Amino acid sequence: MENQLLSNDFYLLAFDTSGKSLSIAILKQDQLLAEKFLNINNQHSVNFLPALKGLLEETNLSFNDISALAVSIGPGSFTGIRIGVSTANTMAFDLNIPIFGISSLKALAEPLLSTDKYLLPAFDARGGRVYATLLKDGEIMIDDRQFVDNDLVQLLNEKKLQNKKILTIGDGRETVNKLLGSAGFSNISQIQNNDRLNYISAESIARLALKQIQTEPDILMKKFQNPIVPEYCAITQAERNLKKNKN
Repeated sequence: MENQLLSNDFYLLAFDTSGKSLSIAILKQDQLLAEKFLNINNQHSVNFLPALKGLLEETNLSFNDISALAVSIGPGSFTGIRIGVSTANTMAFDLNIPIFGISSLKALAEPLLSTDKYLLPAFDARGGRVYATLLKDGEIMIDDRQFVDNDLVQLLNEKKLQNKKILTIGDGRETVNKLLGSAGFSNISQIQNNDRLNYISAESIARLALKQIQTEPDILMKKFQNPIVPEYCAITQAERNLKKNKN
């Protein structure tokens, strides 16, 4: 992004509480100023606000210095999403600053958008279910949704991807790999267990928010408009039962 779109005192605060890890980042204009990452197994209610205040202290900033906010809105942990979204909405309203809601799956994918493979970020939704999206060359092929049973396999088969190179990331990748492997998909690779790329970076959330600003610069002048809402992508029990009956 060209810096002239952003003032010299532009600070973007971004954070993710939608999964097991916690990530908070501050960008000055389009440069990363500081980031904090904690793999805390969903203990966001205890750790989030102290970590946020600590990062502001480390950068000698106050809440009033923040120019805009960006937060992951899901899918992911219902409780974690609520913590992040409600905190962001309250802060943006109180400070009267713009707020950006960013897909958790798109944020997970952001560092790897340049891969020549089909990119399949996935979160474990338990019970053999996953939240997933599919991208190729940065373009969305399948948007965020929850997949149950063989839904994902069927959709990828419809797109004729059985022999295409697919890279899976996130804590749902093993479930996805097992499903695809048993269905004859032969070109699957994954990011290894301990790699940070399997976790959302708040910097990625900020980068995606900056792209929105780049396409609509006037958004910064509008200040706080409306609260953002979570995107849980959940399938209800009634929908699951209906699917079983159809099968």
